[in-house]
Formats: sequence, C-alpha cells, structure tokens
Amino acid sequence: MRAILVRHGESEGNQRGIIQGGLESQLTERGQRQSLALAAALADFPVAQIYTSPALRAQSTASVLADKFACPITLDERLRERHFGLLQGLSFDEARIAYPETMRRLAAGDPLISAPQGESVVDVSKRMLTVLNTLALSHAGETVVVVTHGAALEILLWQLKGAAPDDELSRYSQQNCSYSLLELTSAGPELQRWGIGTHLLKVN
Repeated sequence: MRAILVRHGESEGNQRGIIQGGLESQLTERGQRQSLALAAALADFPVAQIYTSPALRAQSTASVLADKFACPITLDERLRERHFGLLQGLSFDEARIAYPETMRRLAAGDPLISAPQGESVVDVSKRMLTVLNTLALSHAGETVVVVTHGAALEILLWQLKGAAPDDELSRYSQQNCSYSLLELTSAGPELQRWGIGTHLLKVN
C-alpha cells in the first residue's frame, strides 16, 4: 500500500511564530490556499481514506482533501504534534531567552534533546510507526493520506532514514502542505520521495 504523508497547511500559530505543539490553532487563509493546491497536486492518486491528527489545523487540511477525493476521514490521536512541554505557547524568541541551551539543540536538530516536560523523539517515533503498522494491515493495495505535523513528520522521516543519533532532525523539515510518498511492503516501509512542495510555488 501507499501512504502519502502530509504536513498541515499554515496555521495562525505558524504565522505568529509560536511553538504550538499540542496547542490548538486554526488554518490561515494562506493555509487554506495551500490545502487546495495540495489537493490539486494529489488529484491523480486513488485515495481511499484520510487519517489525520485531531488538531484543528490538521483536520481542516484533511477536510479539504476529503472533499476532493470524496473519501472518509479518521481521527487518530497518535498523529498529534510532538508535545513541547513548557515551550508551548511561547514565541521562538521568548523560548530562546528562557531556555537557551534547549532551544539551541532543538534548532540544531539534536534527536537526543527534549523540551522541559515535553515528549521525546523516541516517544513520538513509536506512536507514528504504530500508525504505519496499522495502516499496512488494514489498507493492503490501497492509497491513504496521513495528515500530521512538522516536528512529528521530521521525527518519522528521521526514523525511516535510519535514526542515526548524529543525523539532524532539521534536515527533514517540511514546509506546510508538502507531502512525502511511502510504500508499505511486507519487507517494511520504503520512503520513496519526501518534502515534495513544487505545488506550493505559486501560493502566496
């Protein structure tokens, strides 16, 4: 089966430079336009179902895609964004002042650092991989879309690319409404392409 991994469209928190994590934030108008551009880019895929994080910004993106493909949406808590603990709700500038070393290591993509009272890379990786294992069993021969978040996707891609401790998470950064293609085979997940965003070039 094929899984199309999607980062949600631009949210109000993204626009304001806020560390969102588990906090809620609606899509901006630009985020809506990005979602429509993504739906057009995926038009040739035979999408059978969409799985999404319950966060509003992810659900809104998933709804645009579901309208395009006339397929059902399933909410899955395991697809939520990485929880950033005490950093959540702070701007990036505020967080750099309050937690300089943590922010330096997070910005560098260090997979061994977690935010104070936040979720670890291992925790996020486990729940994201569990979703993929579930999909492989229930959607053999089909194509599904998985809508999730920036940091969660970075961690999943890092894991799929080998999870080397010295490999920086930041190299797997995804722009809003970019997508990646993943084949789930009997031998395990095979990442074919990642970070596809050419459909967003004309979105202002």
